[in-house]
Amino acid sequence: MRMSWRLLTGPALAAAFLIAPSVSLTTVPPPAAAGSLPLEVPAGSGVWVSAPLEIDATAAGLSWEGSGAPEGAWIRASDNGSDWGPWVELHGDPDHGPDPGGREDALARDGTDPVWVGESHFIQYKVDGPGIDLHAEYVETAGRNLSGWEKVKLFFSRIAIGRRSPAVAQPDQPAMVSRAEWGGDACLAGLAPEPDYADRVELLFIHHTDHGTNSNGYGPNDGKDLVYAICSYHVNVREWSDIGYNFLVDKYGTIYEGRGGGIDAGVVGAHTGGFNSYSTGIAFIGDHTASAPTDAAQGALLRLAAWKLDVHHVDPLGTVTVESLGSTKYPEDTIVQLPTVAGHRDASVTSCPGAACYALLDWFRSGIAAEGGPKIYGGWPSQNPIDGNPSIGYQPVDFSIAFTEPMDWTLTIGDPTGGEVFRTSGSGAGGNVDWDGTLAGAPLPIGRYRVTVSGFPLSGAVTPRPAVFDFQLGYTPPFRDDEGSGHEPDIVRIFEAGITRGCAPDLYCPSGTVTRWQMALFLTRLHTAAGYVLPDGTDRGFQDISDLSLEQQTAINQLAQLGITRGKTATSFDPAGTVSRWQMALFLTRLLNQAGVVLPDGSGQGFNDVANLSVEQQTAINQLRQMNITIQDVEYYPSLELPRDQMASFLARSLTSIRVAQGASG
Repeated sequence: MRMSWRLLTGPALAAAFLIAPSVSLTTVPPPAAAGSLPLEVPAGSGVWVSAPLEIDATAAGLSWEGSGAPEGAWIRASDNGSDWGPWVELHGDPDHGPDPGGREDALARDGTDPVWVGESHFIQYKVDGPGIDLHAEYVETAGRNLSGWEKVKLFFSRIAIGRRSPAVAQPDQPAMVSRAEWGGDACLAGLAPEPDYADRVELLFIHHTDHGTNSNGYGPNDGKDLVYAICSYHVNVREWSDIGYNFLVDKYGTIYEGRGGGIDAGVVGAHTGGFNSYSTGIAFIGDHTASAPTDAAQGALLRLAAWKLDVHHVDPLGTVTVESLGSTKYPEDTIVQLPTVAGHRDASVTSCPGAACYALLDWFRSGIAAEGGPKIYGGWPSQNPIDGNPSIGYQPVDFSIAFTEPMDWTLTIGDPTGGEVFRTSGSGAGGNVDWDGTLAGAPLPIGRYRVTVSGFPLSGAVTPRPAVFDFQLGYTPPFRDDEGSGHEPDIVRIFEAGITRGCAPDLYCPSGTVTRWQMALFLTRLHTAAGYVLPDGTDRGFQDISDLSLEQQTAINQLAQLGITRGKTATSFDPAGTVSRWQMALFLTRLLNQAGVVLPDGSGQGFNDVANLSVEQQTAINQLRQMNITIQDVEYYPSLELPRDQMASFLARSLTSIRVAQGASG
C-alpha cells in the first residue's frame, strides 16, 4: 500500500521519520524569546509591589541604569494569575560578570541574576526603594510563543540522519552534556563570539546559580532546560557573549559544558569579575545557602575539578598570587593571594556559593587532590615573557615542578619549528630547572617556545599527563608586554614618533583603558609628531584638572583651544573618565581636519550598531572606516572602552593619513 504524504502530518509524520533507518532526534531547543518591560515606579521610597505582568517566561530578573539598583527586590510567579508561588529574592552581584574594562563588560547591562520560574504565565515584582529605570527582564525558552509552522520547522531541525555519536573522551575526562545537547548554539541566537583565552588557568572558582523558585526541587530531566534558560538570560538580558560559567553541575551529578571555546582550553568566562582572566568557573545548579550540594553533585565536582586542574597542572591544595582587575572586594591592581580552589566570595563581596557549600571547600580540595592517578604540578616559567634579547642575553628563569609521588622526569624546551633546544632530567618529588635562553652558549632568537615536562612514577603507576606550556622568549624593544599582539608594529611606531612613553619603562599595558587625560597627551603629541605647532595651552576654565601635572593640564587646554575637545561641560573635563570608541572617532576626525586632511564624506559603511548615535558621531565613525583608520566591518562597538593597543593603531594610521596629505599638498 502506498502511503499518502498529503495525509501524513503531525504525529504520523514524526513517527514515519523516527522509524526510518539511521534517523534520530537531536536536542535542539526552541529559540529563546527575550522581553523587557518598564516597571511603573511609585513616587517616594519604601517597599512597593508591581502590578502582575502577564507574560510567558521561564526565567526572569530585573535591570536598571547605572547606579539605579534598588535596595532589594523579589519576584514571584503564577500559572493563572491568582495562585502565586513564594517571593524569591533577586540577587544583583556586580562581580558576577565579565572582567572590568573588556569588550564583554562594555556591552553588558546592569541587572540581577536570573530566577527560574518554570513555565509561568504571570510574574510580579516587589521592590525596596525607587531604583532608576527599572525593567522586568525575562526569557521564554519553552517554545510557547512559536506558531504552528515554527514548531514544525523546529521538529525538522532536530532530525539527524546517519549521524554517529561523538568519540568517547579520554578516560580521565568526566562525561558531560555538551553545548550541542543543551542548546548552546540556539542560546547564542546566531551570534558567533570569539572566546578569550587565559594565558594560564591558575585557579578554580566554585559558584551556585541560586536561581530562585524551587531552586533545589528540579527534576532529573530539567537540567538542560535550566542551563539553556540561564544562558539565554545571560546573552539576551545581560548582553554577555555567552553563558557566564565554564561548567555547571546539577544535583543529580550531571555535568554540563558551559561557555564555548573548548573544555580543555583556558576559556575566559564571566563568573568572577576581576579574576576571570586567571580562572575557570564551576557552578552548582541550585541554592546552597542552607543546604549542601547533594552527594551526587559533590562527586561530579570532584571528578570535573580533578580533570580540569590536571589539564592545567594546578595543585588543588596550593595557593596562587594574582592581580585583581577590579572587584567589590579587591580594587584594581590589588595583589591577592587565593587558594587554587576558591569560592566566589573569596574574590568578591557576595554570599556565593552559599554558606553550606562554602563550608565544604577544604573537603573539596582534599577530595580533588585524591582523585585520579599521579599528577604533575607547575612546569611554567617564572617569568613570561622572559626578559632580554639575543644582543644582550636573557634574564635566567626557573621552571618549578612538583609531583604527587616520586618520579623519573624529563623537561624539554622546543623552538618555534619544533626542534629541541634544551633537555634535562632528574628523579624525585620535584625540582627547579634553570634556563638562560641559550643553545650551546649562544642566545636563541626571540619567539614562542614550548616546555614539556614528562614524568614516570618510580612505583610503576600509570604515567601522568605531561605538562605542556607555551611561553615567549625575549621581546622586541621597547615594550615587553606587546609580544604577539597584532597591534605591536603600531605600538612601536608611536613610541618612535614620541607619541607614547609606555605605562612603565618597559611596559605599554596594551589591554589597559585610555583615560581622557591620557587621550589629551596622545593627541597633542600626535599633532607635534606630524610637524604642527601647538597653541600655548591657555587655561580654558576646566575646574577638575588642577591635581594633574603641568604637562597634562597643558595638553587638555591645547586640545580645547584646537576645538578637538569640548569637555564634559564648560567647566569640567573629567580627566579620569575613560574614552569610548565613538569618542575616539570624534577626537581623531577633528584632529585630522585641523591637520589639513580632506576627510571623506562619511557615507554609510554598513555598521549595524551605530544607528542610535548622533549624525556627527556616525559620520566620524564612517570617515575612519573610509580612511582605513578602523578596519572593523560589521560591528564598530561604539560604546566599548578603548584599550591602549587599539589606541596605538588609531594613532599610527592617523599619522599616516596626515603625512600622506602633507605629501600631496607639497
